[in-house]
Parts: sequence; C-alpha cells; structure tokens
Amino acid sequence: MYICLEMQLALDKFGKNTYNNIMLDKMKNMFSGKKTKKVDISLSEKEQATKDGVPWVKVLDTNVDQDNPKYGYFELDWNKPFVENLKEHGFSGNTDEEVVDHWFSVLCNTIASEQTPMKNGEGIVTETKREDGKTEIS
Repeated sequence: MYICLEMQLALDKFGKNTYNNIMLDKMKNMFSGKKTKKVDISLSEKEQATKDGVPWVKVLDTNVDQDNPKYGYFELDWNKPFVENLKEHGFSGNTDEEVVDHWFSVLCNTIASEQTPMKNGEGIVTETKREDGKTEIS
C-alpha cells in the first residue's frame, strides 16, 4: 500500500517519466536484495542533485530571433555543485552566472568549430578521414 501511494504521489507531482523511473528502480531493488537510498519525491530534480552534491544543469528555454536566426538565447538553470565543478575545470568569473556564461561560451565555440569547415585564404579546407585512421587535410 505504501509503495502504491508513493508511486501515485510521484505520478501526480512529476509525471509519467519520473513515475516509470521510480517504479523501475524500486522493482530492480526489490529483486537485487540491496538496500536502496531513499529518494525524497518532494524534492525537485535540482534540489535532489544539490542534496546529493551532484552537478546539475538544465536548459529551461530557448529563443531564436525570427528575423535574424543567428541571434537568440538559452535560459539555463544550475546548482552550486555544477559551478564548483566548472571552477575545478578552469572556468572562471566573479559570479556564478559569469562562470556558467564562460563555460557556455566555450561549449558553443567548441561545437561551432567542430561543425564548421575550416577556411584557408583561398577557400574551404577539406578534411578526409583515411582508412588507416589518420586525417588528411587539403
């Protein structure tokens, strides 16, 4: 009865995916014979990650300018362990927002540089993967 009530509360509060994940975890643990760490279903995903000291970040919203699609924004949410992890990996700033902005800028630039063909003075540089695993640039 207790598990059913707990599952119904999870379904009502967080929706079907969370319900399915909690139910699957409970069933795995019932048959594994291991003691489980109790998850407080009254906590949000961010609150639970913070409580556990786990870095957490999520994209809350995106917006693209319809008139000029190269402009837009991502709205992010994060916890303190995420910022601490970024600082440990060399990202800096005077505030948590600046640290996350630094990380996000580097992330976007890395993705762009990996997805955009290189250019030389005369045109686009071509990268070709060879069968021996090496890359030929011409």
